[in-house]
Amino acid sequence: MGAGLAALGAAAFLVSLDRSIFAPLLPAIAHDLQTTIGEAGLAVTAYVVPYGLFQLFYGPVADRAGKIAVVRWAVLVFAAGTALCGLAQGILVLDLLRALTGACAAAVIPLSLAYIGDVVPYGRRQGTVATLMGVTSLGTALSTAVGGIVGNFLSWRALFGFYGVCSLLVTLALFLVPGESRGRRGQASAPAVEGGSTSWERYRQVLRSGPARALYLLVGLEGLFVQGGFTYLGAYLQARFGLDYLGIGLLLAAYGAASVVASRLLPRLLPLVREEGLILGGGLLLAGGFFVLAPLPDWRLFPLSMVAMGVGFSFFHSTLQVRATELVPALRGTSVALFAFSLFLGAGVGTAAMGWLVSTAGYVPLVLVCGAGMLLVTGAARLTW
Repeated sequence: MGAGLAALGAAAFLVSLDRSIFAPLLPAIAHDLQTTIGEAGLAVTAYVVPYGLFQLFYGPVADRAGKIAVVRWAVLVFAAGTALCGLAQGILVLDLLRALTGACAAAVIPLSLAYIGDVVPYGRRQGTVATLMGVTSLGTALSTAVGGIVGNFLSWRALFGFYGVCSLLVTLALFLVPGESRGRRGQASAPAVEGGSTSWERYRQVLRSGPARALYLLVGLEGLFVQGGFTYLGAYLQARFGLDYLGIGLLLAAYGAASVVASRLLPRLLPLVREEGLILGGGLLLAGGFFVLAPLPDWRLFPLSMVAMGVGFSFFHSTLQVRATELVPALRGTSVALFAFSLFLGAGVGTAAMGWLVSTAGYVPLVLVCGAGMLLVTGAARLTW
């Protein structure tokens, strides 16, 4: 179990590195490929929409073949696609390669969560999920910081090549990890699956649950407002304060660093505030982090927003994740796959919508819409808990 979680954690770390790279580098990519910020931002949509859609493929396959077995091959293709992104000579080619890597990256984090659900009892699961979130948040923090450094002194192309090589090393580690036992794959101890075993029948059984449908709607809206808005915060810093890529990357890294710290505090906070408190407090911090950016007079105050949002995301999102692992224990891979599908479908739609909003109205309406949206999502989430 330890070796499997370590290898999956390393893969999740690299996926989060890759997924977060565009925020500090968006202006550099747009300039190099001679396109607009909004069009360059569509490369994020090209990544996150396949990321969400392919959950529908990986979940049922992993329930049958094993989580680690599926992740191995997905990460191998992901490594090749990530390296090739550094050679793209036009925005269309970059969009296509990001779609490929997004489709492959889709296997990693949701199947890691499903694997945790298989091997870790529910009472200890929030702490283990929080550790995985800490790993991914560390990837986000390093990605924005390193992205800023590379964008400032070298090239965004070099960064994609470096990630590709690192991903190949993680692929080797995954192939050295033994696969799951039959019992873990099929969850023999869980109640039997109704209505056969085809993929669509599995999805129908999960979606019969009212709590499952409510959870998927909440996480989809979270992706729309949080991830959709965060994509453009690097460009916001450059447009408002004229910062260089290094400064942008380091400032955005505060978000990931705060998530790492918060993930370590979660196991201690949970008995005190329970899941309801984490949902309410985390959602309010996310909303507040967006709101304070509207009147921001000095870039030195920007890290305060990032810390609030990083802590808020750790509290809010990890609570949704843990609930997703227990929706239908017999179909954990499928349940978590639908969860991730909803999150990244929302993020893809949100990135495109927020790009249009930035292009037509500017950055202040962007942060106000995202803050107001998260207030509504938090209120709805609290009512369902």
